[in-house]
Amino acid sequence: MILLSQLAGEEKILYSRFRDAINAARLKNQMKFIGFLDIRQQEILKTTALSEKFSSWRLFGGFPEAERKVAGFFPDYIDWEESSSSFFPVVPITARFREQDKLSHRDFLGSLMSLRISREMIGDILVGNGIAVFFVLNQAVSPILSEIKKVGQVGVHFEEGAKNLELVRPVITPLSGTVHSQRLDAVVSFLTRLSREKAQELIRQEWVKVDGQIRTDLAGMVEEKRHLSIRGYGKYVIYSFDGITKKGRLRIAAGHYQ
Repeated sequence: MILLSQLAGEEKILYSRFRDAINAARLKNQMKFIGFLDIRQQEILKTTALSEKFSSWRLFGGFPEAERKVAGFFPDYIDWEESSSSFFPVVPITARFREQDKLSHRDFLGSLMSLRISREMIGDILVGNGIAVFFVLNQAVSPILSEIKKVGQVGVHFEEGAKNLELVRPVITPLSGTVHSQRLDAVVSFLTRLSREKAQELIRQEWVKVDGQIRTDLAGMVEEKRHLSIRGYGKYVIYSFDGITKKGRLRIAAGHYQ
């Protein structure tokens, strides 16, 4: 749970931006957009909106499974059944390159940020064989299309749109089993198939992140819908903790991003 009173630094500034956007939508009937936001920032937004008793906000990242999302704040008169996500300034870009050339998420992110495009303007980057699709704020489209000719040493052609998103959608392998409890060390042990002791060592070494934040509290609880990144093992999502077995263990359903 996010405690707004304990926010500091950039997170405190972001909290103030959320409140300003809420007031603009509520008092001035203005639409405001902030983002792209990571998972931790999205949680701060949800807590802020609840604290301010404001419900006319949405998150949109360009496709249903997006992790990084833009926050939209809207006047009450907006009809979401009709307008859906069309108001969001989110634009997909497709990059094509030779299949024998291997490019990574880091390669594309580096090229985008070399144009002095801030991280907040860049959403998810999905990379496949000879193709990548990523999402940016609309003001970043023109410099990307006109200025980037290569990513690293690889020639790349960019075009607006995402006709082949299915080629780069993340593949998530389902995982199911049981854990002793929702403790972080127990969950990490299950996900990595390591002993509890080795899982604890990963946590102590600060190799485990929950929703983008390093967690070192071995006994801290992991909630449903959380995303875990474990160095050397990959990225996971916790779908549910559902029911107790006859032996008193807790059933868990999760997914492993491939």
